[in-house]
Amino acid sequence: MAFALDPGHLQRMASVARPNRTPAAVLFADLEGSSVLSRTLSTANYFALGRRIVRATDQCVVDAGGLVGRHVGDGIVAFFPSAEFASESDAAKACIATARTVRDAMTDVATRSGLAPDELVMRFGLHWGSTIHIGNITTAARFEVTALGDEVNEAARIESCATGGRTLVSKALVERLDDRAAAELDVDRDRVTYTQLADLGTATEKARRDAPAIAVCEL
Repeated sequence: MAFALDPGHLQRMASVARPNRTPAAVLFADLEGSSVLSRTLSTANYFALGRRIVRATDQCVVDAGGLVGRHVGDGIVAFFPSAEFASESDAAKACIATARTVRDAMTDVATRSGLAPDELVMRFGLHWGSTIHIGNITTAARFEVTALGDEVNEAARIESCATGGRTLVSKALVERLDDRAAAELDVDRDRVTYTQLADLGTATEKARRDAPAIAVCEL
């Protein structure tokens, strides 16, 4: 099946040709139980599954106006720079909405791969970065977007704690939502309760070491 590069995403990639500091929402996601699946499925079928996951997740990010970052293993990274949206609130909203559409898309991916929906579980970590550097890396072999900064690393730590197919969202991201965006996402900011990463039963050693005080909630 042939795919055409999305013009809007190419334009967004061009806008970060020169790496620069920019506020952005950050999404990390990863497939749980990938080792079991890789042993259960044939190599060809596992490759096909991975390709379906990448295509589906990338499309969700592109449709939401985000930037697709690097794919590492079964993981995905996406950025939603505030400069590409009407406000920081809209960027935060797009990030949360994308996590939900990716989760929904996995049902179709599972069906097409001959799997039950509960065999294809993604975990998500969402965060807000005020000082991250986003840019693209262009070589003779690739053209991709990446970002560096403490908040990017923190987003990865949040995702690693979201075992069980949960979506963990930082307080910094939730509080970027204005009244309209929160209502559209059905998020009651005043009733949300937060837990520090270090206090989660699923906290990893790296999360306790690198981002113990990051406050998160489950959405």
